[in-house]
Amino acid sequence: MVRGRARARPYDPCVANDPIEDLQTVAEFVTSEVDEVTDDMADAGRQVLGVLRRDLLSRDGYLVVLIMVLLTVVMIAIDDSYTGGAVVSALMLGLLVLTTLSRSHVSHTLRVFGGVVTGGALLAAIAAQLAGAQSVAAAASHHQVFGALVAGSYTLLLALLFPAILRQAFTHRVVDLNTVAASLSAYLLLGLIFASAYRFIQVLAPPFFNQGHINGFTYIYFSYITLTTVGYGDFTPANDAGRAIAILEGLFGQVFLVTIVALVVSNLGQERHVLRRTGGAPTATPVDVGSDPGEIDPGDPDRDPDARQGEQ
Repeated sequence: MVRGRARARPYDPCVANDPIEDLQTVAEFVTSEVDEVTDDMADAGRQVLGVLRRDLLSRDGYLVVLIMVLLTVVMIAIDDSYTGGAVVSALMLGLLVLTTLSRSHVSHTLRVFGGVVTGGALLAAIAAQLAGAQSVAAAASHHQVFGALVAGSYTLLLALLFPAILRQAFTHRVVDLNTVAASLSAYLLLGLIFASAYRFIQVLAPPFFNQGHINGFTYIYFSYITLTTVGYGDFTPANDAGRAIAILEGLFGQVFLVTIVALVVSNLGQERHVLRRTGGAPTATPVDVGSDPGEIDPGDPDRDPDARQGEQ
């Protein structure tokens, strides 16, 4: 039997891809990637705008308070520089006080006191302007009782705002940008508190500074230089009362930065923890956003055993 020869497999040459189709594929891939990145950036931008809108416009938002503190410091610098500067400074400081009071959810009595002090300071600035005085500080230098009343009232009011901001900030369930803004607002508010205290000392026991040629902004300048412990030395207190207050401000500024602000920033994005007693020892547990931290589940095994025994 004669076997037939094996049939050869037909040759199938490789066909090269069309370069135009390759370019179209690459273009579609790049377009899809760019669209995806653009959508992600748009979503992130919307989230950031939402957070800023909440912190600026909500009744619990302290970002606007932080911005107003910075603007107030800048506006006070023009107190003795331009006509009407005293009125603008009093208006900015009054708006800062009223905004902080509304966001800190303080008592009605403190709100009334804040409104009276800010209204009185604004009227005093207008009266000083009409009387030809360059600033409220200049008018106060000629009327000791008036100056002591204005400076003392502002010192007391700003000092009451400081714990109100911190109390409200530490009730936030999650440490977020709003909490950081509240902490920074309280820190910057310290500078305004001590600046008012320096003015109060200047009225009661002048002069406060050893150097001359001072104006209203000099107290702000000296206060923040002391708060940040920079200490240029161009202005120094002239009496022991001023030196003691300056020491307190430097200590407050440093302790507040390394404790409160550092703690808030390091816990950014985390849930606030509360102490709960488990077997006689307090432990930290995260707060449930949907429940009251003071409420305890009756079936919770971590409840106090004495309370369970009393119910039985």
